[in-house]
Amino acid sequence: MNVSLFLARRFLSGRRGSLLGTVSSLALGGVALGTAALVVAMGLMSGYRSELFEKLAGTNAEVLVLPGVEADDAEVRETLAGLPGVAAVAKTAFAPGLLLGPKVPAGVDAVVKGLDVPTGLATTRLLGSDPALAGRMVVPARGERIPVLLGSGLAARLGAGAGSPLVLETASLSLARGVAPPRRTALVVVGIVTTGFTEVDEGWAVVPIGAFDRFAPPDTRSGVWELKLVDPSRPDTVVEAARAALPAATVLDWRALNGDLFRALLVQQTLLFVALALIVAVAAGTVVSSVVVLVAQKTREIGVLAAIGAGPRAVARTFRLAGLAVGGAGVLLGAVAGVAICALLTATRAVRFPAEIARVYYVSWMPFRPEPRDVLAIAATGLLLVLVAAAFPARRAARLAPAEALRYE
Repeated sequence: MNVSLFLARRFLSGRRGSLLGTVSSLALGGVALGTAALVVAMGLMSGYRSELFEKLAGTNAEVLVLPGVEADDAEVRETLAGLPGVAAVAKTAFAPGLLLGPKVPAGVDAVVKGLDVPTGLATTRLLGSDPALAGRMVVPARGERIPVLLGSGLAARLGAGAGSPLVLETASLSLARGVAPPRRTALVVVGIVTTGFTEVDEGWAVVPIGAFDRFAPPDTRSGVWELKLVDPSRPDTVVEAARAALPAATVLDWRALNGDLFRALLVQQTLLFVALALIVAVAAGTVVSSVVVLVAQKTREIGVLAAIGAGPRAVARTFRLAGLAVGGAGVLLGAVAGVAICALLTATRAVRFPAEIARVYYVSWMPFRPEPRDVLAIAATGLLLVLVAAAFPARRAARLAPAEALRYE
C-alpha cells in the first residue's frame, strides 16, 4: 500500500503544463464544482426546513391538545404541566373575523387568536423581543376597547398603528332566527408584531384570551392547549403521555400539524440530492480521462514495475490511488467552497423574496445551513464515485503485458 501510494504521488508530480496536468485540473475542477453545488443545494433545503420550523415554533406550539369534553381548566393545566418533557403550558383559542378600520371600512379577513398572557409567552414568541407588549395585553373592563396585536402585514393593509381604533365583526348565532347579524366588538391596537412567518404577519390578530369569549362564536370558546417541549425534536413521548392522561383529548404534535409540508420538503431534498449527485457522477467521470492519460504516459513504467515483480493488484492500486488523489482533492475543495458559499449567502441574506413569493414559501429570505451529516454524506458519495470512475482505467493498466509495456514509445 505504501509503495503504491508513493508511486501514485510520483506519477502525478511534475504534471504542470502537460496534457496530464490539463486533464487532471479539469477533472479536479469538475468534481469540486459538482460537490460545491450539491453542498449549497443541501444547505438551501436544510436551511429552509430549519427556518420554517423556527417560524412555526415561534407562532404555534409544539404540541396542541384539544380536551374533547368539558373539563376544568385548572385541572387540565395541572395535568399537562406535570407531564415529563413539557416546559410550559398555555390555553389558546382561534376564531375567524373581519377587521374594520377607518381606512378600510369594507374590512379585512383575519384570524383572531386568544393569547394567555403571560403563560402564552412561554409557548410562543408572538410578542417578539418587546416585553412591554405583555403589559398592554390586559383584559379590559366591560365596555372598554379590547387590546389587540396585529401582524405587520395585516396592520399595513388596515393602515393601522399603535393606538388605532378597530372594529371586529364575528359570526353570531340565534336559536330563534338562525344566523343573526354579526357581532361587533371595539378593539384598540397596542402593538405591531413581525414574526417572519407570512401567514401570521399577514392575517393574525391577537387578543387576551380572557376577553375572547366576549366576541367569539360559541363553538370556538372551548379553546385548545399549547405545550412547549424541552426537546421539540422528540414529541412522541409527550404525545403518548398526554393521550394517556386525557383519553378523550385529541393530541397533535408539530409534525402531524405540518406533516404534508415537511414530507414534501423531504421528497424535494431527496430528489435534489439524486439529481445533483448525478452531476457529481458526470464530473467524476472526468477522472477516467485523467487516469487514462496517466496510464498512457506511464506505460513503460508499468512494464518496469511488472518486470521487477509488481503484481496486477499493485499496479491497479497505484492508479486507483492516483485517481482518488485527483478526485479526492476536488471533493475536499468543493465541500469547503460549498460551506463557505453557504456561510456568505446566509450572512449577507443574499437570497430575498418579494412579499408575493414570501406568502407562498412562508419565509422572506432563504438561509443556507448545510448540516454536517449532509456534508459528510456528500463527501463520501463523491469519493465513492471517484473510486468507481478510477477503477476502470486502473484495471486496464493492470492487464498490460510487461513486454508490450516496455516496448511502448
